[in-house]
Amino acid sequence: MSKKITALPAEEIIIEFNDKELTATFNMLAVGYMQEELANPGSNKLSIVEFGILVLYSGIKVNNPDFTIEEARALALTMSPISLNEIIESYMNSAGTESEMVEEAKKKMMAQMLMKLSK
Repeated sequence: MSKKITALPAEEIIIEFNDKELTATFNMLAVGYMQEELANPGSNKLSIVEFGILVLYSGIKVNNPDFTIEEARALALTMSPISLNEIIESYMNSAGTESEMVEEAKKKMMAQMLMKLSK
């Protein structure tokens, strides 16, 4: 008995930010980059903001091999929470994550970013 799987193309987004445009592709290579970063010591307590940074890093690095986690952090922390939410949602949708999880993650990220801004 064989099983038929319909393969979906990787989700790709273009991030327009100030004077530059970055393409993020959420494919298996992006998952690999994310796993490499998660294997680093100290990443076991991953906040939603840090997850957003990893999403940016892994997706953009697929198309720009020289892109660094530091660049992703700077980008994430200077963009609006709504924009980062939308990028995370694109990643999670491409990963097949259920919408309830997406909504919960968005709420947590907004709360964390607002707390950081108020300090």
